[in-house]
Amino acid sequence: RLYQIEEKLDKNFVKINQSCIANIRQIEKVEATLSGSLTVVFKNGYRDYISRRNLKSVKERLGVKL
Repeated sequence: RLYQIEEKLDKNFVKINQSCIANIRQIEKVEATLSGSLTVVFKNGYRDYISRRNLKSVKERLGVKL
């Protein structure tokens, strides 16, 4: 289960949605979409969305105030 993996990882990892845990050191940028959601773009080009449920914890880890 994803939550079990999340518990074992260090502070460089954060859950961004129901099926993805991201390494914050590999995040290149965070983009806002037209629909109002946020998308993470990783250094390798992979894109994934940040769920509203996990938005607060992602912002805290990245040190972002919106």
